Amino acid sequence: MTLNETKTPFELVVVDFAKGEHKQPAHVARQPFGQVPSLDDDGFTMYESRAMARYIDGKAGGSLTPKDAQARALMEQWISIETSNFAGHAMKFIYQFVFKREQSPEVLKTAGAALDVAYGTMDRQLATQPFLAGESFSIADLCFMPYIEYLAASPAATKLSENPRVAAWWAAVSAREAWVKTVGR
Repeated sequence: MTLNETKTPFELVVVDFAKGEHKQPAHVARQPFGQVPSLDDDGFTMYESRAMARYIDGKAGGSLTPKDAQARALMEQWISIETSNFAGHAMKFIYQFVFKREQSPEVLKTAGAALDVAYGTMDRQLATQPFLAGESFSIADLCFMPYIEYLAASPAATKLSENPRVAAWWAAVSAREAWVKTVGR
């Protein structure tokens, strides 16, 4: 998404999880945890999506990072919220309903309650501004997008409609040309 949003040319290399390519030596040399993504920019290599998003944006001129110190701090806060209070809980539903990796009802109940708190917090933030970090789309918004896209394939999809400002935000950000291109709609 960051590459598409910043109009940065790239070559995508698919790693076939079904064949276990992510655990093979060639990939582990790029990503020591055997995960995706990884980046090779003319010999400069890195991994971890949020760090990569910041790097790509910075190299492309920083249009996804607010210039104002307070808005930039809010962006960092929301990236932290996504990492610490959203992604792990979202992944419980994604494991169960997208990747078909069984989760116990108790795990899903706990994850659902945590998503309620995260969505409620997002909804309150979006009551006063169009994007998580302020008036402009930023890396903070971008970080939530893959999880919400996948949550749509799970019972947790209803949580979005229970938070009208988050639902309106999602309608706007998921209609962005870069996102449509990224997800292949």
